[in-house]
Amino acid sequence: MKKKLSNRLRRYKRYLRYGLQYYLYEKPRGLDFTMRDMHLIKESGGVLHGYSKTNEKHLKEIFNTLHIKKEDRLLDVGCGKGVVLREAARYPFEKITGIDIDTNLVKTARKNFEILKLSGRVDCMAVNAIDYRKYGDYNTFFFFNPFSQEIFQAVINEIIAENEGRRQIRIIYHNPVYQEVVEATRRFKKIKEMYDDTKDYTTNIYISEWEA
Repeated sequence: MKKKLSNRLRRYKRYLRYGLQYYLYEKPRGLDFTMRDMHLIKESGGVLHGYSKTNEKHLKEIFNTLHIKKEDRLLDVGCGKGVVLREAARYPFEKITGIDIDTNLVKTARKNFEILKLSGRVDCMAVNAIDYRKYGDYNTFFFFNPFSQEIFQAVINEIIAENEGRRQIRIIYHNPVYQEVVEATRRFKKIKEMYDDTKDYTTNIYISEWEA
């Protein structure tokens, strides 16, 4: 009972904070990083998980942990409206890209970046993660539980296929519902587990264990 009340209180606080952030800061400027968009869950029968923002404070904690270098390249798989890409732009990544299957979410992300004058710093595109064939261009991958276990497995396999033996990579997995997919490959070591108290989620950070 106490846990349910605690979760409910956390949820109300989050809705209040996000509501104020959207209506007082984002909407007057034509931005939208914060409002949820869950239509894909219903339309895909639960295969795709829609868009929900990762808290900026938690993203800062994640990126500060990574010791980012100028040659690092980030791909957000299931980037939605682009909040991860916006926060990543504060760090010295050489390249920052997001992909998402939803063209409307990508359109919103691009509008956000145009308003913030980040279009030259970050990029995003509408593409199915299964069909994407440029995973070898990146060494850092961000996931916020964007789709089903089957699709996640296929994407992880493709990331391995395009990078194994070429470079060390890391995977940032927020709300790691299918963490066994990453761990069962026996190619990654979990180096950090972080807690997001805004949403009561954990984030696992993995690095590859093959030789580059």
